[in-house]
Amino acid sequence: MLKTIQLTKTFSRQNRSFEAVDHVSFSLEAGEMAVLTGPSGCGKSTLFHLLCGITRPDSGQIFFEDSEVTGLSNREFAALRAEKISYVLQGDSLLPNLTVLENIYLPHELYAPAREFKEEAMALLERFGLGCLAEDLPANLSGGERRRVAIARAVVHGPKLVVADEPTSDLDEENATMIMDFFQAQAAEGRAVLISTHDHSIIRPGSTHYAMKHGRMTHI
Repeated sequence: MLKTIQLTKTFSRQNRSFEAVDHVSFSLEAGEMAVLTGPSGCGKSTLFHLLCGITRPDSGQIFFEDSEVTGLSNREFAALRAEKISYVLQGDSLLPNLTVLENIYLPHELYAPAREFKEEAMALLERFGLGCLAEDLPANLSGGERRRVAIARAVVHGPKLVVADEPTSDLDEENATMIMDFFQAQAAEGRAVLISTHDHSIIRPGSTHYAMKHGRMTHI
């Protein structure tokens, strides 16, 4: 499903260059859930930006479904994300003037006007215990509730690859467990799931575990 070969990204800071992602090679299969751990600043978010086409690598290759996507244009990568790759960003990415329900389904209908996602969006809200908040605005939600809405938006269109950057960071233990159960179910349905976290306690038996340090990624 996903493969990288010697993926590298270098940044400069205070007249010094450093490799945020240092020759990373790994693969992720359909039906596999992988968890990437590591401290802040180790390169996890930069790697995820590279995988999803938001940032471009300085060298190396990215393959998705056996096709190289490293050189896709911004528009082509955006189309790929809209159809097949889902990215759950860190932080609050909800649109403040849309309701919770609209935040989940409207962005996808802009890319795929022939499809309707409202019913699937409502089903996800119910699954995440947020059905009663469907018509609220994001400003009325807690950080953990906004996080769950963002995850629902990321998966409502049935992507083949889910990339989630610290998806449980704003959640209490009960909701973190629920979200990890959900991601595990997504993998069981044949999707590839890649998650980053600081919290080793959420790593599930059977999932693949990678660690990142100083831009280098190792299999645990």
